[in-house]
Amino acid sequence: MSTDTATFAATALRKSREPLWRRRRVQFAAAVVIDLILVYVVWEVLSTTGVLPQRFFPDANSVIHRLGQLLALPAFWAVLGQTLQSWGLGLIIAGVSGTVFGILLGSSDRAYRFFRVIIEVLRPIPPIVILPLALLLLGVTLQMKLLLIVQGTFWVVLLQAVYGVRSVDAITLDTAQVYGISKVRRFLTIQLPGSLPLIVTGIRIAAIFALIVSIVAELVGGAPGLGNEILKAMSTGDNETMYALILLTGVLGVIITAVFSGLERIVLFWHPSHREVSL
Repeated sequence: MSTDTATFAATALRKSREPLWRRRRVQFAAAVVIDLILVYVVWEVLSTTGVLPQRFFPDANSVIHRLGQLLALPAFWAVLGQTLQSWGLGLIIAGVSGTVFGILLGSSDRAYRFFRVIIEVLRPIPPIVILPLALLLLGVTLQMKLLLIVQGTFWVVLLQAVYGVRSVDAITLDTAQVYGISKVRRFLTIQLPGSLPLIVTGIRIAAIFALIVSIVAELVGGAPGLGNEILKAMSTGDNETMYALILLTGVLGVIITAVFSGLERIVLFWHPSHREVSL
């Protein structure tokens, strides 16, 4: 049995003998529940005691009740689908293009030096700045939201891929070259696995950015979706609906983070940082 296999087996055995309350997933679930209870209690206390005026801050029970009503409406799910559609498409476009171009730039010092200034100039531009131009060219459409999402998340994935490829040990690559391993094989067996942790992390971060930009595009740009419904509720003074939708966006962020963290553990099961068995 190899050393890595023995270590993995020993870790699995040790984790299996741990009490249930010490396991990572149980601890995470307990932390989420405790945080939600604390938020609910603080919200209720502040609203019922008048610290937060009822006119602008409805109590937590009213907001949760309104959220339950919204979840029963087919129209609400159509609106949610519009937000998730732009989020998913924008993330796929930015993830694929950012990863491909990042790997290409990271693999070539000459290309990286040539495009580095362009990247540093375009990367800090926030999506909201190009919103007027996007509205002028594309109107209030799905394409407008996709343009903003890709502009906001592409650079995150691109830079993570560049840094991931460039962080691979040069001595390992030189050793492989001395042994006559082809460039393609060196990339597939050394550079790509070595850069994968940073790439996957970049996609996880970009997933949250994509949701934020999608809602901002709907809130400010008027595109259909959750952001636009928040704006309508605010304009009509329907604070319960407004806070219910805001609460829902926060829940979506938590779900997206949990899902992509789980996918990261699955993809990087072989990496030392993810070798501990979560039972």
